[in-house]
Parts: sequence; structure tokens; C-alpha cells
Amino acid sequence: MKKKRNNVGAFSIMEAIVGMAITAIIMGIIFVIFSIMSEQMLDFKNQNEVIADMNRLTYSINRDIFENQKMIISEEEIVFNSYSGNTIKYEIREKYALRTEETFTDTFHISVKTVAIDSVKSNSGKIIFRKLNLGLEVNEENIDLNFYKRVYANELLDAKNKK
Repeated sequence: MKKKRNNVGAFSIMEAIVGMAITAIIMGIIFVIFSIMSEQMLDFKNQNEVIADMNRLTYSINRDIFENQKMIISEEEIVFNSYSGNTIKYEIREKYALRTEETFTDTFHISVKTVAIDSVKSNSGKIIFRKLNLGLEVNEENIDLNFYKRVYANELLDAKNKK
């Protein structure tokens, strides 16, 4: 009688070690690619946050200039007084700006370096504007944003009568 041998197909130790080494190499490559992609995505996210904050700040100031009656500027804040008596404040800090309106506060993570106001005339000289200039530092670059609010005759007369 012949003995039956049970042959079971399996990997040898050498084949298993080679398989594990190949798997480790592939996992290492995937990890490096994932790390690089994560860093690039974080940089992209940070750039988009700065752009979004600039867009929101520009939109908010434009809206507040046109919807409010008076604009008062001091060294660290811009105040808008509305026709209904409400007050909107922009507080300028070293690394950010705050917009406060009654119960709502909005934060803009933008470094505002300078705030200036000036009066300018149109080319014809018939229209006077108050020009608000914000000097921003964004990604180590200086950017000037200019906003204009028309000054009407009644405001000019009120200012002249107060003197």
C-alpha cells in the first residue's frame, strides 16, 4: 500500500518575506505621497481663507459705506452711524479686524497696517467723496484698498455751520 501524502499549497518563508517587503515599500510610498498632498491642501486652504476674509471685508465695508449716514475714523476703529441710529464698529487689531453690529460680531483674519481718510473731488470738481484707505498686509505683500463715500451738499453745509 502506498501512503497518501497530503500536499497543501502554501507560501514558503522566503516568499512571505518578499511579499511583506514589497507591501512595506508600497505603504511607504503611499505615506510620502499622502504627506505631500496633505501639506499642499493645507497651504491651499490657508490661501483661500485669506482671500475669503478679504472678500468679506471688502463687501462689508462697501455695504456699510453706502447704507450708513456717517463714517468716523479714529486710530484703531472705524464707526458707521446709520440713519436709524444703529452703530457699526470696525476695530483694527494687529493681526485681525472685528466688525461689531448690535449682537453680531465678525472676525477678519487680515493684518490692517494703516487706516486713513481723505476728501477727494471728482474730475469735474462738482462731487466730493470721502476716501477710506486701508493698508493691508496679505501674504507678506502690502495691498491698498480704497473705498469712496459721496458727500452730499447738506453734509457740507452742516460741517460749515458747525465751524
